[in-house]
Amino acid sequence: MTFQSKNAPVLMLTGAAHGIGRATTHALADHGFRLGLVDRAREPLEQVAEQLRAKGCSVVSAVADVKDSESLHRAVAAIESGLGPVETLVACAGVGGLSSATNLDIPAFRDMLEINVLGVARSIEAVLPGMFARGSGHIVGISSVAGYRGLPWMPGYSASKAALTTYLEGLRPSLKRRGVSITTVYPGFVRTAITQDTPFRKPVKMLEPDQAAKSLVRAIVRKPRDFVFPFSAAVGMGFLKKVPNRMFDWMMDRAGPQALTTEF
Repeated sequence: MTFQSKNAPVLMLTGAAHGIGRATTHALADHGFRLGLVDRAREPLEQVAEQLRAKGCSVVSAVADVKDSESLHRAVAAIESGLGPVETLVACAGVGGLSSATNLDIPAFRDMLEINVLGVARSIEAVLPGMFARGSGHIVGISSVAGYRGLPWMPGYSASKAALTTYLEGLRPSLKRRGVSITTVYPGFVRTAITQDTPFRKPVKMLEPDQAAKSLVRAIVRKPRDFVFPFSAAVGMGFLKKVPNRMFDWMMDRAGPQALTTEF
């Protein structure tokens, strides 16, 4: 049973019903947070909420789609009515997929931009009025190491995460003046719906969602500017981020055809 104080911090998490978000709800409950859970999938969201209530966690669940600003504002109102002011937003809702020059899949790319970038912006917009009024708050945006450079087997996903990183960076100074901090989190490969069906040519080491959740909770609690995990991803993708463009292009010319079993 999780012990929770009535004064425990209130955290709102989008994408709470699946993947990293679902695993993180349990890790946050164990850490003592009161939770406002948001997802567009009603049934799995309610399953998560009931599991957490059984552990003694204070939970309010709200069905909302990050593509819909009005539903997000209603979700914030429901959470704050049931728990109190949202002190931390974790924008975890996201989608991903493969694409290449042989199939750019523009509809999927549009969906990634709508959810991974604009969905985070809408979620932030929904909580900012209260945070500004109180002069405090913490926003955690889930980017990806895939946004460090344009990966040739997922250019759309890389672009969406790079855009999110830049967006959060641009918001940071103005929000800081008003007492709101931003942490940008860059996970490596995690075994979720985004990655588990990817046709990698060779086995790729991935974190399980529970492992990723522990790292994410550390970022939420410590509030760094940037947080990359696991260490291997930080080193490997950090190297790719810093190599000269000519060398990066040379490496991707060779890595692109070798990464997946699909046509490149």
